[in-house]
Amino acid sequence: MPAPSIFGTSQTHGVLQQVGAQVSASSEGLGWTSAYASTQREQPYEANFPALSDSLMVLHRGGPVDLVYNTGRQSISRHIPKGGVFFLPAGQECRIHLRGLLDTTHIYLRSELFGDGGPATSLAGLAPLFGERDPVLEHLAGAVGTILAEAAPSLAVDPIAKALAGRFIDLNFRTPSTGPSRRSYQLTNRQLRRVLDFIETHIEADIRLDALAALCGVSPDYFLRTFKATAGVSPYQYVLNRRVERAKRLLAEDAAASLAEVAVRCGFAHQEHLSRMFRRFTGVTPGQYRRASS
Repeated sequence: MPAPSIFGTSQTHGVLQQVGAQVSASSEGLGWTSAYASTQREQPYEANFPALSDSLMVLHRGGPVDLVYNTGRQSISRHIPKGGVFFLPAGQECRIHLRGLLDTTHIYLRSELFGDGGPATSLAGLAPLFGERDPVLEHLAGAVGTILAEAAPSLAVDPIAKALAGRFIDLNFRTPSTGPSRRSYQLTNRQLRRVLDFIETHIEADIRLDALAALCGVSPDYFLRTFKATAGVSPYQYVLNRRVERAKRLLAEDAAASLAEVAVRCGFAHQEHLSRMFRRFTGVTPGQYRRASS
């Protein structure tokens, strides 16, 4: 199975760079494969968003603000409140006129996310959204923003990207999320052992959801459900827990290792990421834990 390609800035519309938006964070360089995200402050502008092979979601983190959308077939003027969502499905284009200052989160979603488990014509049937509010989309996009701020790897964002795609399908097709997908499946003992061994061996690396799924010969979406049903936690939470456990061991046994070195050896993005996750799991900072262990 070929490794999925990194989703970089070059695969986006590039409009933010063209209009001089003040980008505060982006997933460029984080190795994300299922999505690309950025947070920024946008100045008023008018620009064309041409058709791409992937879909774009924009969450308004500020507002209200006035926008004009032109799809070529119709011109739509909206006064959009905070929390509004713009969605441009793959294969569709839109010209946008932003009339005021706006803080946003842009999330690009791979087309493959809309195929597994959705209607066969899900991408062809998806309709744009022009500033509508949806608490589920707002919550999921907020989670992406949090993961982005933590500079977390692709493994952390992959299930949220899949959930976003599923939500857009639900909104467009009004399909309830019930039925066979809710049946409880679990990994076999052999599959689980293979995954856990892989995590332990590669704990310092960027562990991706698709790589773990490939070990079991299943799709990432199926693996996500079955791993959680088997282990009781998501793959991301399990990996974080193992990284914190390794950090605890290194802090107690290797007094010469700096916190930055411990972070790298445990697979954290940087020292601050280690400190934040370590305190979340243990209630103390790495320094406090080291002093208490000496």
